[in-house]
Amino acid sequence: MNADALSREVMSLLALRESAEVPGWAAKRLQALLGASQARTLRVFPISAMRLKEALPAGSTLAVAADEDADSLRPVEANTDLCRTIEERRPVCERAHNGASRLLFPLATADDVRYVVEIVGGADLAANAVAASLVPIVGRYYERMVDAETDPLTRLANRRAFYPQIASGLKRWLKGQRAFFLAMADIDLFKQVNDRFGHLYGDEILIHFARLMRKTFRTGDLLYRFGGEEFVAVFAVDNEGHGVTPLERFRKATAEYDFPKIGCVTVSIGFTHIDSATTPVTTLVDHADQAVYYAKSHGRNRVCAYEDLVASGALAGDKSAASEATLF
Repeated sequence: MNADALSREVMSLLALRESAEVPGWAAKRLQALLGASQARTLRVFPISAMRLKEALPAGSTLAVAADEDADSLRPVEANTDLCRTIEERRPVCERAHNGASRLLFPLATADDVRYVVEIVGGADLAANAVAASLVPIVGRYYERMVDAETDPLTRLANRRAFYPQIASGLKRWLKGQRAFFLAMADIDLFKQVNDRFGHLYGDEILIHFARLMRKTFRTGDLLYRFGGEEFVAVFAVDNEGHGVTPLERFRKATAEYDFPKIGCVTVSIGFTHIDSATTPVTTLVDHADQAVYYAKSHGRNRVCAYEDLVASGALAGDKSAASEATLF
């Protein structure tokens, strides 16, 4: 084995800033090492949202989209080797009758397989010692990175993952035909729940709240536990739609949900339109935060859009001193 070559590859891997960079990096490096003609990443989506279920054949449980293009979902079940890769969580190497090779390499977390790197053509994995040694290293490092970016209680992404993921996402989201929004959701009267029922039941609410987010938002939307009882969602709608629609659906689902022992819990939501790739992420968060503060101070259990509040004169467009107060 060329130890120096493997060391260089590993050092390049360790230089990556976030887990979302690993799939693309792995595809490029393995393509170069194996001399392959084609390499791409397939993002794996669990089929949970109803709108996604209706778009795919009955019985589908997983779907994949090439290079994270969630508009081109196709069911996993149609590809036997892809199914095997995801189920067994190990690389699958195959060679066609014409001698061409195909490598399917899963990138998994403790919970699920999130990406499959597909390498077509080139040398067999076993024939390249550097590539063969690199594959398990990449898999373990990816899992460690995701673990550091995940909230241990709710299993949503955490604040550490939020800023780099949104900053990198801004560069590619606005190139499509969809409108993107950032929403902040704050559970109403959460401190009272902790004071009355204890932190154990408070944690139970957070877990069920995160499950509601996964069930209500689309599978490809980005969901985060921002801290405490604050959660963030970054999602897209068709240009003809409006960001308030999925947020109202989530607010209603929360209000109608029977939380263990607590019963009814409501949520206040503020959101802002992501209309420029140059807008600082901190500005987007501040706009959503102002809108959620307005929602909490004007009755709670409601959805407010920052741009609408500014247009109506309810907000001045800059952070007021009042927004620094804490509402429970």
